[in-house]
Amino acid sequence: KEGVVGQVLSEGGFTGVVHAVGILFETDMNKFASGSGSIPDPGTTYDVITRQTAVGAAAALAQTKTPSGDPLPFAFVSAAEARWTFDQAFKGTPVEWLHRYLIAKRAVESDLLDNHGAKGVLRPIIVRPSLVWTWEKPASFLPVAAFTLGNALSLPFVDKPVQLKTLAGAVVGAILDPHESGVLDYKGMERVAARR
Repeated sequence: KEGVVGQVLSEGGFTGVVHAVGILFETDMNKFASGSGSIPDPGTTYDVITRQTAVGAAAALAQTKTPSGDPLPFAFVSAAEARWTFDQAFKGTPVEWLHRYLIAKRAVESDLLDNHGAKGVLRPIIVRPSLVWTWEKPASFLPVAAFTLGNALSLPFVDKPVQLKTLAGAVVGAILDPHESGVLDYKGMERVAARR
């Protein structure tokens, strides 16, 4: 809801902001793909859930920056697939949802890098995991194994899955390190998380 992020930030005492809000599917199918088992409300879109919430949170954080202060860290959980250049081909196919998903992710990345980051207001930290997994969710092991093998075989467009603790460690580590900014792929996340 508009204004909520600003209210929270007005309390002060924060080191940075992390945006990890998202859905994999705009439909009830999300229940099966989501780590939380969430079911989106009717009419929910990637634009509303991802782009609008992240851009709004970034704008709210930017308003708290003092003129002489360092850029404020804003971490965004994007997707490894945001680097793809061929997802236009998905339009009109059963996986058109993936194209819409990536449009929303890229729009946030652009806002952070080209708007807030370029102005020196925010220090964008964009983590791009593919599959995120944890030992507590064994249902993910089969796709994680397939992606791990595909990455080891150097299949194009297949990134190594990222363990949840690596993702979290990379985000926290990057927020705390004033020299970290920009896009972190799985190798970058592993590098930053290993320092924690």
